Amino acid sequence: MVERLRPTEIIYFLKQILTEKESEKKAHIIAFQKGVFNNEYFKDERLNEILNELAYDLDFYEPNDEWREEDVSFYSEPRLRELINEGIKKIEGYTNNTY
Repeated sequence: MVERLRPTEIIYFLKQILTEKESEKKAHIIAFQKGVFNNEYFKDERLNEILNELAYDLDFYEPNDEWREEDVSFYSEPRLRELINEGIKKIEGYTNNTY
């Protein structure tokens, strides 16, 4: 479970999602979202905004091709990678200017 992490640890956790087996990605995404939505990470408003935006966007990741066809808001692995990498860049950019 992800709790009270430093920005570098959150970045590491996000990178781990990208390397997980397909069957385990969803569980790690849910753990990340739970930590963010329960506001367990930071008191910093801007950083929480970045994390909340990413956590929300990750909700639409769907590895099942058939389910993605049913709803155009769902996306697959390439978009997941894109969103996580963009999120990492935002976290790094913000923390490099703040911490």
